Amino acid sequence: MNVLRRFATAPVALALALAAGLAAAASKTYTLDADFDLGTLIGVNHSAPNNHQLQLNVSGTSFPVLWIANAGEDTLSKIDSTQIGGSPGRELSRYRTWFGSGTYAHDAWNGPAPSRTAVDTDGNAYVLNRSFGGYPTLFKILASGYIDRNGNGVMDTSVDTNANGSIALAEMKPLTDTNGNGVIDPSEIQDERIAWVRRVPDGLYGGGITRFNGIGRALCIGTDGNLWVGLYNNAEYFKVSSADGHTIAGPVGTAGWPNYGCLIDHNGTLWGANWPYGILTRIANTGSDAGPHTLRSIPVPSAVYGLALRRDAANVTRVIMGGSGWSYVEHVDDGTNNASTPAAVFYATYAVGTDNDGNILVSKRSGGVTKFTGAGAVIWDKGSQVGSSDSRGVIPDAANNVWQVHRQTHNMAKYTGASGDFLGVIPVGFEPYTYSDASGTAALSITTKTGTWTVMQDGGAAGTPWGTVSWNASVPTGAGVTAEVRAADVAGDLASKPYVPVTSGVAFGQAGRFLQVRMTLDANAANQSPVLFDVTVANAVNACDVDGDGDVDTADLALIRAGIGKPLITNDPRDGDGNGVIDARDVRACTFKCTRSNCATSAPI
Repeated sequence: MNVLRRFATAPVALALALAAGLAAAASKTYTLDADFDLGTLIGVNHSAPNNHQLQLNVSGTSFPVLWIANAGEDTLSKIDSTQIGGSPGRELSRYRTWFGSGTYAHDAWNGPAPSRTAVDTDGNAYVLNRSFGGYPTLFKILASGYIDRNGNGVMDTSVDTNANGSIALAEMKPLTDTNGNGVIDPSEIQDERIAWVRRVPDGLYGGGITRFNGIGRALCIGTDGNLWVGLYNNAEYFKVSSADGHTIAGPVGTAGWPNYGCLIDHNGTLWGANWPYGILTRIANTGSDAGPHTLRSIPVPSAVYGLALRRDAANVTRVIMGGSGWSYVEHVDDGTNNASTPAAVFYATYAVGTDNDGNILVSKRSGGVTKFTGAGAVIWDKGSQVGSSDSRGVIPDAANNVWQVHRQTHNMAKYTGASGDFLGVIPVGFEPYTYSDASGTAALSITTKTGTWTVMQDGGAAGTPWGTVSWNASVPTGAGVTAEVRAADVAGDLASKPYVPVTSGVAFGQAGRFLQVRMTLDANAANQSPVLFDVTVANAVNACDVDGDGDVDTADLALIRAGIGKPLITNDPRDGDGNGVIDARDVRACTFKCTRSNCATSAPI
């Protein structure tokens, strides 16, 4: 059969597929600014002068979701930081971090008392119960997908069912110690967004030795995506798997200095606070499971409470420390004990942070917020908006606005990032106590410079068979571009599905009316960004294989050129970029999909 006859019969074959309920979605190539704007950009851009391609932002980024530990009620709040009408944000979900089903409250320094949080590059959250008089306990809460523990095919999780922006008791899932062993077993977890819960160390490590009353007061994510947990009373760290929570390595001692908080920089170096002492902990080589994990204790001018990290123009780590009358102390990782107090004004502070432009945020103990440049000049300085309140956190969101956590008034205040104008307050749980990474700033911008572009494509019919995702990119050594997909017949169900990694041009075999594609760009250690030029999403029937012979070559390109300006047929394979017309851009899109060198019609002999 010649190529023209093959093409002429294509509509008949497609009509039969439609009759069988297997509608094939048209392929689409995303390559222009307008194409990329159809998706969601986090930490990436197509800004001039580099239009019509995606690259990582020069500045940092955060997720639009904040994870706030409520120490006084043993829960974790998931907050949408987006301004909605007159509200500065809303609470989406709330998860229990210890046994209970009712309303209860205690102060922030008793019982499980969750405090430290961390967010990975996928948006998953980790929260650590300090566990006064118990065993430090670590939770992983999924941003996407769920664990169907009861096998009912439905995601059972905390939801704001009445859409009032705040989670009530009935909108949380209980957590019950059904066997009375004092351990959260997998079968006892009812909220299916909770992936796992483990003691740290996990009880199987080191001959079953556990750390009763070790008090978990440090939590951070490393360059390999695994976690480091610091125990205060025991002055030691453990490395923990982000996949299942088992203890990988440790203990790594900190020479008797109590661990109070930590962050890990792009070199894999852990920086730890040791309140109430003026000591900064430095642990090298955290990306290795076996070590050596070399320790250095660095004296600094004041006691260290909160921590933040910055990368300077030379790609050198600068450690920002709060917890003194100096507003903040800065240490430069240059191999010396160099530390300085560059802030132009001094306040007593607990929490510090860095925004997406590298400016420094300071949460005053009295309740106000000050924003400094990287050099220490004041950008704006605001007093408390909620009266006298113990402030325990300062967090940048995805729009570079600033959130402040108020323990005593059980709420969060929001300020514009540019001017510090007050935007309002939202309630959270009892005694919120979070001053670690709550929005993913460290994971996305400091520890690993990364960003994502996510798009949803409508296949037009339930059960649409999807074929491949392919892309063209320039990737510096050590950098990376990866793709993941998930499919569902209902768009709202996508969030409950796990992403599956795919290889460029290789069939992945998912089906569903809607396909969601997430492209991730990772910089290398030198902070060099990959560049993504285009992404093509194809159904199981290859969009550019016009003659239907299972490959894409010059014969197909000739048929596309001949069809320029002519009407489309249903699911027309000539429409290579999926824009609804046949034009020269389809030739370009399909050229990228040629299956042989030089788009030859046959392999060389």
